Amino acid sequence: MRSAANLALSAITLGVLVACAGGSGGSGDEPANSPSSGGSSSASSAAGSSAGSASSSSSSDSSASASASSSASSSAASSSETVPTSLGADGWASYYASGTGTTNGGTGADSTHTYTVKSRSELIKALYTGAVIAADGSFTYTAIDATPKIIYVNGSISLNTNAAGTELTEADYACAGWSFEDYKTAYNPKTWNRTLASTGKPASPSGTLETARSCSANKQAAVVKLAVGSNTSILGLGSDAKIVHGQLSLPAGTDNVVIRNITFEDAFDFFPLWDPTDSYNVDATYTYVAPPTTADATSTYPKCQYTYDATTDNGPHQCPGGRWNSNYDLLGLSGATHVWIDHCTFTDGDRETSKYPSVWEAPYIGHEYEVEHHDGLVDITLTSSYVTVSYNRVGHHQKAHLIGSSDNVTAANGWGALSVTLHHNYYDEAGERLPRVRMGKVHVYNNYYSGTFTPALSTPPYYGLSNPKDPDRPFIYGLGIGHLSKIYSENNVFEISARVGDAAVTQDALFWVWHKANPTSGLAAGEYTYFYDSGSTLNGAATSLLTAANAKAATFGKPTLLSTDTYWKPSSVYTYTAESAASVKATVIGKAGAGKL
Repeated sequence: MRSAANLALSAITLGVLVACAGGSGGSGDEPANSPSSGGSSSASSAAGSSAGSASSSSSSDSSASASASSSASSSAASSSETVPTSLGADGWASYYASGTGTTNGGTGADSTHTYTVKSRSELIKALYTGAVIAADGSFTYTAIDATPKIIYVNGSISLNTNAAGTELTEADYACAGWSFEDYKTAYNPKTWNRTLASTGKPASPSGTLETARSCSANKQAAVVKLAVGSNTSILGLGSDAKIVHGQLSLPAGTDNVVIRNITFEDAFDFFPLWDPTDSYNVDATYTYVAPPTTADATSTYPKCQYTYDATTDNGPHQCPGGRWNSNYDLLGLSGATHVWIDHCTFTDGDRETSKYPSVWEAPYIGHEYEVEHHDGLVDITLTSSYVTVSYNRVGHHQKAHLIGSSDNVTAANGWGALSVTLHHNYYDEAGERLPRVRMGKVHVYNNYYSGTFTPALSTPPYYGLSNPKDPDRPFIYGLGIGHLSKIYSENNVFEISARVGDAAVTQDALFWVWHKANPTSGLAAGEYTYFYDSGSTLNGAATSLLTAANAKAATFGKPTLLSTDTYWKPSSVYTYTAESAASVKATVIGKAGAGKL
């Protein structure tokens, strides 16, 4: 990191020359330098080895002006672009334990490390040193580049392309023996689940079809997942910058990254895994309980029992559980620190999960059994910390933010880390994990949530329930209070409607309690789970979320939640001002998302 010499404008408006396709000079496979040379490159070669001839300009992100020169052909046209800067991080992203330091991404990058990219190949060569892209789109590299760099994204970039820029399909990645239809048949829970493993749950998929699925998935991952190194700014030009059909990963050791003004869309997994063990449970408290020895005809699942009976067709294959799990987040932080994600949009695009309904029969039907081709939108896990997610539009997706991925309390899983701020985000028909927190100190304030509550999904056991009134994008819960989390919530605004004919939504819909017994040994011995909320509203009415959360915890036999303000307060770490809930909706709708700097 470099200390900030300029805490200047959040955005500057420059005249940028945008070249049309077919311009002279340059292979286009090397990223052009500076936003002013945004369109001067022609189509790339498959090997991606030629150097581009686009001109460069000196760029030091803290400047208030920049050159608008370009070596493009006469087909270039001038337009005004909003060029975001890397300055202005707040919340946990602004915190340094030493008291010095600034999260400013690639601020100060020299002209050699200031890029404008319009393709996956150009983006790869900006992110990595020594990158060589094979014809099928896979690539090798020497290192993830940690040199201070600014990468301007011009237009839409698909990460799911080969070296020639051709969009890839399931067939392009499929290994020998792969067939989704055969996979469904082989692992259909009505047959696969008839015998349970020693764990009291079905066995995980195995055999030639699972091997073929895994092989195919690995081939896709080698193309669509790109890593971001330290001291990097990725900034969208104008209002139409997009990164689609893949994941940007910020791995352990990555520090000081700024991502702003980009729409991230549809990280589509062609090869999701059916996991019959995921959520396989007959207990409403989420404490695992094996199926009963004998089926109870009066229960929700009247044919569910531990051992398969061919005569009655009772057995473990009639018990609820199992999920499709996919491999890609739009942004995945797995140990990164000092990250600012601001004014972006995150969505599933045209391939929303509701378009991929369950392929099974009851009780394996309903939203929870849809074939999930997407994972999270922005997930923050392992030792990630000092992250701020601000002024983003997040929606049309089920699972938004996972903060902490394991209840196993270790330093590697995030104990002592996972400090995150989320503010002024617009959660538009997002289903759950808004966020869902384990262990971390997470400040959630001035966010706006809209959606339609689906109580059949929010009142366990909800497996296998299907209701024609259910919306395509059900709101399941908002704040996920996970094991040893320390959520500090302020002045959030929830506008959550009921389905037609349902009772009015209550504040119980705004959270879920996932925490466990307070640990008595190990790193977290004597620790508790905390929650605090002040000033949040539901459909214009005041809430008492801590009281309601403790009532729900008591119902499920979980420990009492202590108030987070007795453990930590954001104001003791950084300066901020929470605006009144009365103005949050207007502020967030007006300012959140890409193109609204």
